[in-house]
Amino acid sequence: MYHYHPDQRENKTRRASGRHSDCVCCCAGTTLRARGFTLVELLMAMSISAILVMALAGIVTATQSAWRHTQGIEDSQAEINASFDRMRMMISQAGIYQVNGQAPEVGLAVVTRAWNYIDVPDILVVWSGGRNGGISQNGTLNRLPRMNEILIYTSDPADAHQFVEIALPDSSAEIDFNSSAFDNTIRTAIQSSQAEKALLSKRLKNSQYLLSGSPWGPTASNLIFTITRTPDDASLQATTPGTSAWMNLSWPQGTVSATSGLRQVTVNYEIQFETAEQNTLTDINSETALPFFGSSSRLYAYTP
Repeated sequence: MYHYHPDQRENKTRRASGRHSDCVCCCAGTTLRARGFTLVELLMAMSISAILVMALAGIVTATQSAWRHTQGIEDSQAEINASFDRMRMMISQAGIYQVNGQAPEVGLAVVTRAWNYIDVPDILVVWSGGRNGGISQNGTLNRLPRMNEILIYTSDPADAHQFVEIALPDSSAEIDFNSSAFDNTIRTAIQSSQAEKALLSKRLKNSQYLLSGSPWGPTASNLIFTITRTPDDASLQATTPGTSAWMNLSWPQGTVSATSGLRQVTVNYEIQFETAEQNTLTDINSETALPFFGSSSRLYAYTP
């Protein structure tokens, strides 16, 4: 027979309580360890980050390059506009002279320079009266122009990337635009120590022949001048004033009389400018240069 004893209940309670307490303590002493990144995951994250950084760097570089190119175009246009405005002003003021019974001559001429056996018309001569101009205000003069009254537009002989305006203020020698020695006189003048240069731009493109893929021969600036006369010289020499042939010549605006007519001399120019200043003489055959075209005219009364 089983007899209940109060101590037995108390012991059972203690044992049950003890087991529960042990379980709680055991569970409380157990900690969950945090799981980290594996090597593969780290490598993948680094690769993705590198790709994003490279893509961002490419975008920044492309944006900067586009900005520099756009800024270079704007700077080139500003310089070429200033250069063209300067030439237009002086060409429109070119003087007229008539000596020794010859027909009136306008003080405008283009001189060539040899480049690899090719004559390049890259020198423009303007009889303007000097840097301040004003010679045209004197009408048709009965004397020859003087060297200190002309301006020369060409590339700098010392640096073909530079487009310059050359004056010769210390030379009072006379010069005849119709003389056979005119071209050589101008070529010598731009090389002389008396030549005073005013820089118009440092962006002239230079070209050089390529022989078997390597530059060969002298460099030349991409600069060309041409002059057209209306009516042309041959037509004027072949006609007699007052005749029907004279009256039917291509006089500008149809302005003609039996003894004289309105003649026009037009200077055309083509210049290739780089989008950046060229500071090295070896910068040649660029493919980024921009071509610019312009023209200026001088009208005057032609009375043979």
